[in-house]
Amino acid sequence: MTLVDFGRMESGKIRISPKIGTPLGLVDGSEVFSSMFRYEAEGKGTFEIVLSPFGPENYREISYVTMHVRDVPGALAQAAQFLKARNIDILNSETVSSIPNVVMVWEMLVDLSFFGDSSTLKKEFEDAKASKDPSLNMVDCLHVEHSDLATRYTRGAAPGSEKVKTMALRKTEKKASTISGGVFELPHAYVNFLGKDSGPVMFVAEPESWILSVVFLNDDSHLHRVRIDLPDRPGAIHEVMKVLGDMSINVVSGWTNVLVYYEKMTSELVVDVRGSGKKAGEELRAALKEKVAALGPQFSLVEFAPIPL
Repeated sequence: MTLVDFGRMESGKIRISPKIGTPLGLVDGSEVFSSMFRYEAEGKGTFEIVLSPFGPENYREISYVTMHVRDVPGALAQAAQFLKARNIDILNSETVSSIPNVVMVWEMLVDLSFFGDSSTLKKEFEDAKASKDPSLNMVDCLHVEHSDLATRYTRGAAPGSEKVKTMALRKTEKKASTISGGVFELPHAYVNFLGKDSGPVMFVAEPESWILSVVFLNDDSHLHRVRIDLPDRPGAIHEVMKVLGDMSINVVSGWTNVLVYYEKMTSELVVDVRGSGKKAGEELRAALKEKVAALGPQFSLVEFAPIPL
């Protein structure tokens, strides 16, 4: 699940909130590797810093592993023992009893650096099952897939786009930085590329890959948190997005969730209103509320609150 937050860079330092940092292991005392990119499209551009407690060398041996076990006591212990015996480090994981009393699924991100590679792990499991190893009699199957996450450091967030120009300004810092007081201090080279040492930022955390993207917003960004209730029917989201677009309100992040199937859903967004041409506050809220309500009785603006930066 992607986590999103907002903050500021001040004097070349960025504070990472526990909400974002803890799931990624970016806590006080942890070392962090970084790389920096500039993206350009249609005359506009911005910068991104990619942070992780792992450098690209580590990522080369990080894989996704899924194990299916019986939903009985001791089954997870068998699965964990199989990995422990091979010196495989579990970085993060999620366990779900997908079919109670029958099957449990354990999905994880693992570091194979001290074992070997993903194909070898798969073969050893298949060999053990073929020999009816009693230590795996409650483990049904293992799927392993190489993560290929190292490309995030070297190619950026839009490597396949023909319209977005991606420039790796500085490949991964070989020397890790240390998180202190919840703060990441930018290397001097990064500050020089930015041409400033302060400004608003957006955090996009990917706990499943242990990567934090820090994107630099426009200095005059004016963010608001918006919640709109709408009917659960085809085209409803388009109507809401068209209202926002017509008001020159730019969506920065958001998600939707069905509340009552085929009846009601909600959309929670973070938007930038700097281009709306209206003064932020009650004037803009009133205008947006009116336009959303005009879409129909099931449409309503529930929340419109500024996000301090």
